[in-house]
Amino acid sequence: MRNSIINKILIIVSCVALVSCAGKKRVSLAHKSFEIGEYTRAAELYKRAYSGEKNKYTKGEYSYYMGECYRITNKPTKAASAYSKAVRYKYPERQARFYMAESYRKAGKLDKAIPEYEAYLEEVPADIRAQRGLASCMMIQKDVKPKRYQIEKLKKLNSKFSDFSPAFVGDSYDYVIFSSMRTETKKKRKNRITGQGISSLYFSKIDAKGVWTDPEAFEEPINAPQVDDGAPNISSNGKQLYYTRCKYDKTKPMGAEIVTSARSGGRWGEPAIVKIGEDSTIVAHPAISPDGNVLYFVSDREGGYGGKDIWKSTKSEGGWGEPENLGSAINTPGDEMFPYIRTDGTLYFSSDTQIGFGGLDIFRAFIDEEGLWQVSNMGKPINSEADDFGIAFKGKDEEGIFSSSRGSAKGIDNLYSFILPKLIFTLNGTIKNKNDEVVQESYVRLIGSDGTTLKINIPEDGSYKVKLKPNTDYVFLVAAKGYLNEKVKFTTSGETDDKDFEYNIVLEKPLKQVRE
Repeated sequence: MRNSIINKILIIVSCVALVSCAGKKRVSLAHKSFEIGEYTRAAELYKRAYSGEKNKYTKGEYSYYMGECYRITNKPTKAASAYSKAVRYKYPERQARFYMAESYRKAGKLDKAIPEYEAYLEEVPADIRAQRGLASCMMIQKDVKPKRYQIEKLKKLNSKFSDFSPAFVGDSYDYVIFSSMRTETKKKRKNRITGQGISSLYFSKIDAKGVWTDPEAFEEPINAPQVDDGAPNISSNGKQLYYTRCKYDKTKPMGAEIVTSARSGGRWGEPAIVKIGEDSTIVAHPAISPDGNVLYFVSDREGGYGGKDIWKSTKSEGGWGEPENLGSAINTPGDEMFPYIRTDGTLYFSSDTQIGFGGLDIFRAFIDEEGLWQVSNMGKPINSEADDFGIAFKGKDEEGIFSSSRGSAKGIDNLYSFILPKLIFTLNGTIKNKNDEVVQESYVRLIGSDGTTLKINIPEDGSYKVKLKPNTDYVFLVAAKGYLNEKVKFTTSGETDDKDFEYNIVLEKPLKQVRE
């Protein structure tokens, strides 16, 4: 009997020891995966370790790292839940509460985000990220009016995996290159950071029917085997491709580099590394200026403002010059990424710390007469509580494609088209006398600051209607035989919505004629 009991005890102890050893091994693998950036794998390992752990402090630690993994892989709801557990178990990492607030905001749960921001700011009042996060919540609560952009998901280009960062080739805008994590072949390695396929460059063209063709992956050498390639950008002449390449190593993080390929005879050549600086882990997200002489990019190099910053380098005879940070108006203690330079020199980029709607928002920036950056949020519906980034315009038109993870609990990115419809302005009204009678043979002469000169003969019903142009000053004269002229001034400048300018004119006869 005694021996039987002893044997049972030994079996239990042995099982506990085995579980303990297995748990320690799992945690060790989780930490290793986290260190080299395999966040999807690390999250699963931390989750298993958490379920078998009894110590509250250790459960808080695992929860924190789970939150980090979910946050980095764009799963805000899961991240918020994990961070809340870390806070509840009093894990001594202040960032846990901050990132919990950020995740709640990104998940659209402002009622939970605001008190967490406030609690965090009581402990760390000088944290600019939290200040701007709280300000963002206040802005969203004001129910900001959406701008007039019309957006549509590009079903033909998207897959069930992430598709993002479009770039138009040439000025016909019927050829687009973009990044995709779709897994079409069994040989394609799974990305342990995102849990999707590795990123590759795909292209699509508009066919004779005006429809995007099925996306095709570039062959080697553009897409290298077992390497992440993405975030393309094309020179204004359509002949130089720049993009980001991330190599993979099971033992250490490899960072990112920019490569470039020249197009000749319809083919893209062998990619070459763009050498910019030596002291950074990340050199990514290239954006070439219209003249080809300035390269904007993202880096974590020293001398920045925290996180990932946007830098620029100017071309010289010896290659690309010393990187220059774009400054505090653009960069923050958070992440600024995915720069894009429009044909007029306007900079577009995404930030998770500038005041916005949640996640990454797209911002517009230009240099004013005093040489200072003026930055503005593009607003809804371009931006949402999810990640919005990687915008590309069709030249000077307010039209193009951008990327967004809106509507996806798994953080999947999709491509969306956008267009800003032209504003519609009209001038209309009636011309009558003080007895409310139609004035016969009356006319309107319209003059615009854009050079418009137009005479409109008023029909028998006394009504008139004419189309107007935006950003134009107008004056119109109403006249009829036997009546005094009427003159009206107005402008369409500054108008942000469609508008009918209605002027019901009452013409009067001269005083002498009235007496007669």
